[in-house]
Amino acid sequence: MNNETKENGDVRLHRWISTVVTVLLVLAVVFCLYSVVQVLSKGYVNIGGFMMFRVVTGSMEPTMPTGTLLITREVDIETVALDDIVCFRTRVSEIWGKIVTHRVVDIMETAEGILLETKGDANLASDIYYVDSSNFIGKVIWHSGDGNVLADLVSLFTSKIGFLGCIALPSLILAALILKNSVGSIRHELMMVMEMERQQKIAAEQNAGAFEITEEEYNEMYERIRKELIEELTHFDEIQPEQGECSENSETE
Repeated sequence: MNNETKENGDVRLHRWISTVVTVLLVLAVVFCLYSVVQVLSKGYVNIGGFMMFRVVTGSMEPTMPTGTLLITREVDIETVALDDIVCFRTRVSEIWGKIVTHRVVDIMETAEGILLETKGDANLASDIYYVDSSNFIGKVIWHSGDGNVLADLVSLFTSKIGFLGCIALPSLILAALILKNSVGSIRHELMMVMEMERQQKIAAEQNAGAFEITEEEYNEMYERIRKELIEELTHFDEIQPEQGECSENSETE
């Protein structure tokens, strides 16, 4: 009984762990797919107004060396102050639409709205185009230092191979778990069917054995019944005359 209880507990624990792992893998796949859609549509991932970028040039050195990981928050352009570091889409023809991270060096109010003058810390001159609400992305609220492990990991996963692995690996693991559960369920059902067939076979053999009579038993039964019939007939012949005499006497009277 204790072993059965332990086995049931192990089965429940295994099922619980499998369920948790499956849910986590499903969430990972959904997140990766969501990230793919956002990257294809926007060029970056926005989760609740927060975005993560990685510096790929040295225009902000030494503050932000190449490879620096930064987190940007989506804010109104009116809340930006001097010396803030912001992310925006450049309007330089050679790199039109690319995301750039530079420092705000001047803020101008015009009839069309706020204009930001930006400049890279390592650059000698300001950017030739202003930043307005149409190409403004957000303000940098955190950035890593040089040689940060997290930045290296993000750099790995944002590469083509790493990003593909981020989607393919959880998907393959999820598919393997689903296949394993399906095969395990089918195997369990087959074992139950085989066990039922075995029990039915045993019951049939027991029932067949209960009604099976050997030749010796048959002969004994035959002799016993024959003797009983002979005795009954003999007894019947002995009492028959007495009944006849009684009938004659009654007729005489």
